[in-house]
Amino acid sequence: MGEQVTQTDLPGQSFADFRSQVAHKLKKEEALLTQEAEWVRDVGISSVDIVKIVMLLRQKYGIKLSTTEAGRLKTVGDAFRYVEQGGIQ
Repeated sequence: MGEQVTQTDLPGQSFADFRSQVAHKLKKEEALLTQEAEWVRDVGISSVDIVKIVMLLRQKYGIKLSTTEAGRLKTVGDAFRYVEQGGIQ
């Protein structure tokens, strides 16, 4: 089954680690995932990809996020900061 996630997984998380995990999940090149990159315009994600990001945040970081809330995270950097803050926006 899935791995147990605790808040202790968050400290020390670098942007490079986050980018690598997202790139793997979305099957995208890491180079596309800069902090300034917009998910739709620059990365080219679909609504299915948004669900994948929500699942990654839930499984890896224990952060519950609705697809509506995920839609408010316009850039890759927005999503990373959301993770850094433990899901508090």
